[in-house]
Amino acid sequence: MVPGGITEIIWHFAGYLKIFEDIARFREPPDEGAYRPHTEDYTTHRPHFEFTPIDDEMITRPTPMQSPLALGGGGGYAPHLPTHPTPDIGPEKFGPMHSPNFVPPMNVGAGGAAGGGVNIVKVVYQEDGAQSQIQTHQINYMHDNDSLIGTHDANLLFSLRAAADHAISDMAAGADAAVPTEWHAPQNTDALPAFVAAHDQAWADRGGTPDAHSVQAGYYVNGELQDRPPEVPASEPAPAPDLGKGLGQWALDGGNEATNGAYIVDLTDSARTMVVAGDYFKTNAIIQTNSYMDNDHVMVSGSGANVATGGNQATNIADFIEHPGVYESMPSYASSNWSVDVVQGDYYNIRAMVQTNYLSDNDVTMQNSSSTHYEVHAGQNELGNFVLINDGDFQYDLVIVGGSYHGMNVIYQNNILYNNDTVKITGDGVDPNQTVSTGGNELTNNATIESYGGSKALAWNSGLDDLIHNISGGVTELDPSFAQLIAGNGGTLNILYITGDYYDVNAIWQTNIVSDANLAIQLQGSPSPVTAGYYGDSMATQNVATGGNVLSNDAVIVDVGNTNIHVGGQVYGDSILIQANLVAENSDHVTQTDPQALVPEVIAFIGSDETTINPDQQQHAPAPIPHDDPMANVLH
Repeated sequence: MVPGGITEIIWHFAGYLKIFEDIARFREPPDEGAYRPHTEDYTTHRPHFEFTPIDDEMITRPTPMQSPLALGGGGGYAPHLPTHPTPDIGPEKFGPMHSPNFVPPMNVGAGGAAGGGVNIVKVVYQEDGAQSQIQTHQINYMHDNDSLIGTHDANLLFSLRAAADHAISDMAAGADAAVPTEWHAPQNTDALPAFVAAHDQAWADRGGTPDAHSVQAGYYVNGELQDRPPEVPASEPAPAPDLGKGLGQWALDGGNEATNGAYIVDLTDSARTMVVAGDYFKTNAIIQTNSYMDNDHVMVSGSGANVATGGNQATNIADFIEHPGVYESMPSYASSNWSVDVVQGDYYNIRAMVQTNYLSDNDVTMQNSSSTHYEVHAGQNELGNFVLINDGDFQYDLVIVGGSYHGMNVIYQNNILYNNDTVKITGDGVDPNQTVSTGGNELTNNATIESYGGSKALAWNSGLDDLIHNISGGVTELDPSFAQLIAGNGGTLNILYITGDYYDVNAIWQTNIVSDANLAIQLQGSPSPVTAGYYGDSMATQNVATGGNVLSNDAVIVDVGNTNIHVGGQVYGDSILIQANLVAENSDHVTQTDPQALVPEVIAFIGSDETTINPDQQQHAPAPIPHDDPMANVLH
């Protein structure tokens, strides 16, 4: 040590840890097609499925023939994930193309035999129709409970954690109660179909009455429908604060970040036409909760202390976006060659993604110094989960469902923060420049369900009954009129025939739980004569920051469905929104007192002899602390 401690800088990095988990699908090389996937896409080929019905309007006229039009225009709104670029999506990406050497047959209705020159329809069958069940679980679990103490009992940390665990369990139970029991969905692909079937059956039993939380499509912020804001480029992260090298004490006990990002692009139901013999159900649901408790007790002795409490923000953003089907502006062609993939029984395309961050960052920091620059970094941890799934492609022109279609897109997002702090700072023989910040936490849920097609219901007719009868019977030659009944894209008409029900489900669960309870005590003594001479008239600094935590969930489901649907039963379509901010009553207490009254109390905690609590020696590992695991009550 330099005599007088003029140049000594003491750093304690007890936190500042990072955990990131990133999962993506297998990377595929580019193909030779006109719409080959980009090399940065992560895809897996799967069967295809439908999307969202809305109106009961029945359009009975045949689909008019149109000149080929290029698919262009702006793509849909795609929120930016924190660490992934926005996937290249939009109608221009989704539009299927013919093979390079394809010569389309005569258009339907152009004259000659029925079906635009088609004399007979030949059908081949195969047992095929690959199904997909994709399930990902990402969990980060971090304990960063720090104890930088003086002469006081290390059990301070024990009591801090016990109070935090109890409060988090209560908040988790409260957030759980804010979600109706009928929306407590299982977080696995095996049980999701039964949940969706039960939801749809209850819907049909009440005669199609909308859910109590039904909303129209649009952009919602904390339950209010608003105009969708323009996209703005992602901003650069703020640089780390420069604390300089001056005389004083700094304790950075907060500033943690927990982030989940999930993106699903579902092309498994992207056929031009779907024929459903039974009922058609389509539900889009977003369920979001933010819960936090931030009650702080601050005692300062400086006459001009700057104390900032509160200023927390909790925001829920939900966006339901609807587009026409991707085939809406494309021409259709008759086809005399049909290829049918047959699936016996029910058919499943299920994707379930679960992301959880749990951080326990409860800190006890006590600083006693007089002639040093003394920093403690006990927070600033980062946890992140990110995943992108691109499932399916444009494989079928027609999907026939012998039973009912059950479609659901659902996003669950939950943030829970406990940030109760106790701060005591004072100078002994000096009047430091004191700054305390205990709030400024941000909790954000951002969810988007973007749908293409699935809402254009066309009339049912006897020809469709005949079509299902013939396909189910394995007929290999059909009357040419069937070529006119079903719009094709040219070449072989690829058909998926399902004898049972079709389950098409995308579900995302995102949860952040952060416990950041802190006890921060600072005692700034009078500097030595040498130190005082070095720094001159510059004032000593005392700075404590225990808030500034950021919890964020960002989820997007892009669902590319059928452009046209024919339904023999009933059509059910709905959008569900549940948003809640559950905030404990703010009871911050700030006390400005005389140093002579506060110094003895602080000394009772940390002692008065700086040499006895050398920061290089005072880090003690606390005994193992038994406590209930609040993750046992993580939300549905």
